[in-house]
Amino acid sequence: MSTITDSVALRIDPDILTIGDLEDFEDVVGAPLYDVLQPKPVIGADGRKVLDEKGRPELQTQISTKALKALIWITQRVEKPGFSLEDARAVRVSALELVGVDGPGNDSEPNA
Repeated sequence: MSTITDSVALRIDPDILTIGDLEDFEDVVGAPLYDVLQPKPVIGADGRKVLDEKGRPELQTQISTKALKALIWITQRVEKPGFSLEDARAVRVSALELVGVDGPGNDSEPNA
């Protein structure tokens, strides 16, 4: 297995992912994809939720390395049949490109 240094576009597209993909992700991670990607409130040093200027809780998404590996695996194997979990482990962090999903009603821009 060699290290993957080419750019890897990480696009979570519900029009492409299958129920099987979601099940495979859950088998590897032990949690559903949507739970892993669900933003959670930011907790300050005082143990309280950090609020924005409008008094709403600030949210952040933190993805574990195991979840990131599984996410790379299920998204890349669509375009690269045979792409394995071991291949996902070989992706350099600097090669990751987080991409928003293009589609009707989705105005998202690339995240990185």
